[in-house]
Amino acid sequence: MLSVVACQRRLTVVVMTSTTAPDQSDAATGVERLRARERRRRVRAGLLLGALAAVAAFTAAPVTGGPGATVGGVVAATILCLLAFANWPSQWSDTERAHHELAWIWRQARADAGDEQVAWERYAAWAEPVGEEVELHLICCEPIAERVADAPSPFSRLIVRRLNAEDIEAAAEAMQQLRDETAERERQARERHELDRVQAQSRDYDEQLSTIDAQAAAELAAREQQLRREFAEQEATERRMQAEAIARAIRRL
Repeated sequence: MLSVVACQRRLTVVVMTSTTAPDQSDAATGVERLRARERRRRVRAGLLLGALAAVAAFTAAPVTGGPGATVGGVVAATILCLLAFANWPSQWSDTERAHHELAWIWRQARADAGDEQVAWERYAAWAEPVGEEVELHLICCEPIAERVADAPSPFSRLIVRRLNAEDIEAAAEAMQQLRDETAERERQARERHELDRVQAQSRDYDEQLSTIDAQAAAELAAREQQLRREFAEQEATERRMQAEAIARAIRRL
């Protein structure tokens, strides 16, 4: 593990390098690049759909030669135009921009950011410059596998601490403490998930046992009732036979 002095020297080199070259890895820049890529993709898709709409409108009748080809071509062109309009780039809302920014930060902070099958909360530490200070953020990612496309963003952030940018040693120590806290939070979240899973399995097992016990008790009660009916019928038969025997005996007196 790096010593405090070595860590301070390393941070000093990083700070000097950052002040002599433009930063291309901050969240705002990353989100803008993502926005530009999405805009280019949507524009290309919209132009392609528009071109297909024009082709469908003007070539349907000459190609097919059918009487309803023109109407069909116009309908197809209208549908393609609507798709092009729906796919055309629009301005992100504040919520969408915040989601994309946190998603970008998450990919930078976590090597396993693409693992969406984790069923517990995950955390990451992040540092953000704010004027002449540095803010330390705790980033949380809720389980993504349980969400659908229109669900709110799984990402959230909590501002943990604000530090003087000149105090490199304190910044390094605070960042390491935050990383340790994120690891501990995630460990506890995983243990809670595992405990909930075990408890759910235990409840299912108990419910199955209760169902089996109830079925066994019902079968036993039904069997006892049947035996009582059979015993009562047998006693009644014996009493009838005894009455017949006595009647025959006293008739002979």
